[in-house]
Amino acid sequence: MFMAKPFVLLLGVALGLLSGSARGQAPTPLHAFLQQNFDSTVVFQSCSGSINSPDYLILAKYQGRLEFFTYRSPYRQALGHYFPGRLQQKFAEEERRFRATLPDTNRYLLPQLVGSATLGGSWRLLNPPGLWELRGDQQLPKAASRCVIEDGEENTFYLITRKSIRVARFYAPEFYEQCAGTDPDRQRAIRARDALRALLQEPR
Repeated sequence: MFMAKPFVLLLGVALGLLSGSARGQAPTPLHAFLQQNFDSTVVFQSCSGSINSPDYLILAKYQGRLEFFTYRSPYRQALGHYFPGRLQQKFAEEERRFRATLPDTNRYLLPQLVGSATLGGSWRLLNPPGLWELRGDQQLPKAASRCVIEDGEENTFYLITRKSIRVARFYAPEFYEQCAGTDPDRQRAIRARDALRALLQEPR
């Protein structure tokens, strides 16, 4: 009886972290690891109402050295595609397993071998420490009421240092740039997102 309440509490915390991690609502053990082991880190998360499992692009710096990681499902693109021999069911099961796994230094965290010069250029493009002053939607002027979009992409930045984890979120940033007018923070977020995504296209 005395063990039940602590167990339920820990389980609740874990589930809360898991559900929040997909939508950029709470740091996870992976975020804590990055904070403890790197001097500064940018974690970019993209999700929408239909796709809300973790999908992280991570650029981390330690003593002048930069590393690029991904934490994302290797099975997402296979969903909805037919494969023979029960592969379709197998991939769906693996996708469910991925979504049920709390982000940490597990098999889904993968280093991406990008040249140091390219990583350095991307880091300068992100413009730290200025990026750490990024203001998310909640801090920006309210968008015009006529600007409405459903199931837009939400972009979340975790801006991590040894001392803190700041979070800046932007919902459908391109749409609101066009509909509600330009904003320097939103524009900076779009440039940062595009710079991190461009690293995925670099030859290995």
